Amino acid sequence: MKKISILDLFVVLIVALTLGCNNNNKCPSHESESKLVFSSSDSLKRSFGGAAESKKQLEQFLRDSTSNLFKGEILIINEKTLIEIAEPILFKGYGKENIISQRPYEIYLFGDYWIMSGTLPRVTIGGTFSIAINRRTCQVIGITHGK
Repeated sequence: MKKISILDLFVVLIVALTLGCNNNNKCPSHESESKLVFSSSDSLKRSFGGAAESKKQLEQFLRDSTSNLFKGEILIINEKTLIEIAEPILFKGYGKENIISQRPYEIYLFGDYWIMSGTLPRVTIGGTFSIAINRRTCQVIGITHGK
């Protein structure tokens, strides 16, 4: 296991304090879910733009839809990709073991919408999940779990 030096901890603390507050010296509120993700060794090897630069980039993306390289393209091209996107969402909402127990999944494509549902053994009483995701935008249209 790699030891963390005092210098690494100091650099992490300075970076966190510097990036954690904006120009008005106000720290992000609980409403903001922004965070910096890196290891202590990254801080000496990488250049960080900071939260302000990231927010500026987001605002530009929201203003200028031409910056979307994949706009209008099909992003979820097959069942495998759908499962890779849907499972973490389902695991978070309903528990990993619960969702895995509903394999194999039933998957259909209707226009631009993938519908994925769990299955149960024939003799089992209960409900399964169902999730609908737009294949072009990856937006979750709806998610539910029967009883």
